[in-house]
Amino acid sequence: MGKTILEIPTELLEAAKITADEAKSELAIRLYQLHKLNEAQAREMAGDARVIEALAWNNKVTGHIDLNEFLSWASHDLKSPLNTIIGFTRVVIKGIDGPINETQSADLNTAFTSSQRMLFFVNNLVEMARLNIGHITPQRVECDMPDLIRESTERWQTANPAKLLTVDIQITKPVFMADQMHMRQVIFTLLNYAALRITEGSLTLFASDKEDSLHVQIHSSGTKPLDKFELDSAMLNFVATALVKLHAGNMNEPQETQTGMSLSFSLPR
Repeated sequence: MGKTILEIPTELLEAAKITADEAKSELAIRLYQLHKLNEAQAREMAGDARVIEALAWNNKVTGHIDLNEFLSWASHDLKSPLNTIIGFTRVVIKGIDGPINETQSADLNTAFTSSQRMLFFVNNLVEMARLNIGHITPQRVECDMPDLIRESTERWQTANPAKLLTVDIQITKPVFMADQMHMRQVIFTLLNYAALRITEGSLTLFASDKEDSLHVQIHSSGTKPLDKFELDSAMLNFVATALVKLHAGNMNEPQETQTGMSLSFSLPR
């Protein structure tokens, strides 16, 4: 395996009050947290097999753990078992491993649905942790906002065929500076949030622009469920609001309506 020599001025190490070995370990840890290196690669880079284990404990005396940091770097390990359960449960339900009876099918479908819901919680917990500790930085590029909105809403409608989504885009100047992946995530997240407030019905998304800003409104209307899914809503609202704020935008307070939910946000051009 080839090697690359990274030169760091001694003055910088002295200013940071760390040694060259400590700097190497810090770099290995950071790349591991960003999922640029796997565990074995991070250990090799650091030259210390214990460097990753030490991540979990930020206080050797009390054993206290930083949950935000833990959730961020452990995200793959947290989600992998659930993805495995979901995958193999789907295989059995489809009868690929052999026939199953109606009772077994019903039980497996319950397990499958519950596993997907648990994965939803884990995914959002990880995203909240990464946002909390500043591990997410928007990479703004010029993008065609109407195209981005259409693509996001079409993908959402494909994943949620039971609830009709109507999209009205009246944007006169389509080019905005934004992180495309994060903006798709905002729209998808808010549609999911609005959809939680109805068991049957439809959603509308209206997007318009002014000289200096973009405005997006999302409404759901239909039969309201007895369960308000407060935990789900809180997670989705946190993620969407944080991503909008990272774009220097403003997320308005969610408005509960008699028939559903009204959500809106704005972004500076």
